[in-house]
Amino acid sequence: IKLKTKAGDVYKRAMDDQYEKQRGLGVVAAYALAGSVENARGHLVITAPTGGSAGVMPAVVYSAGEGGRNLPQQKLREGLLAAAVIGYLCKHNATLSAAEGGCQAEIGVASAMGAAFLSQAHDFPHQVVANAAEASLEHHLGMTCDPVAGFVQIPCIERCAFGAVKSWTGFMIASNEIPADRRVDFDSTVNALAITAKEMNSKYKETSEGGLAVSLTLC
Repeated sequence: IKLKTKAGDVYKRAMDDQYEKQRGLGVVAAYALAGSVENARGHLVITAPTGGSAGVMPAVVYSAGEGGRNLPQQKLREGLLAAAVIGYLCKHNATLSAAEGGCQAEIGVASAMGAAFLSQAHDFPHQVVANAAEASLEHHLGMTCDPVAGFVQIPCIERCAFGAVKSWTGFMIASNEIPADRRVDFDSTVNALAITAKEMNSKYKETSEGGLAVSLTLC
């Protein structure tokens, strides 16, 4: 649909930003945009958990590794194992598929996996890992899948950037709160994902029959 790729521009502008914290958000978003664009182009991507969410995990891992904090490889491996557990639990107790559950099932689960990865890679306790994943998934509940013109481009590419940033947000909240104070647990949120997926109108499940897909006219 002739979208202009913008990962490079976002990255360059972020690196020139005078505010350090704002620069960090921009860089993470740029990594995610780049990964998602590769998926849209049909190139090699990491489908963890899906192709439509392919920008999230690479952005989070790269920003924790050589593209940012330079955590040791072993810590990155441990983080990826935690992310895999979260993805497995979501898949077997709810869904990963946008065609079955809307974008909450793709970007939401990817963001939860990213938050778990960050928590484990930074050596936080298991409850913090679970809380971070819960927070990231909770705040994607209800998200529809409405790809414009049927392509994984709008809103999917930018949505990966938002998912990656939410992974960091979930991690930051969970690692700075008292773990026992969180009232919503991960299992309950996965159950909510499953219920919401079943009750969601079918036109919001990767059909391009609702939402942005019918609201936006491409010229």
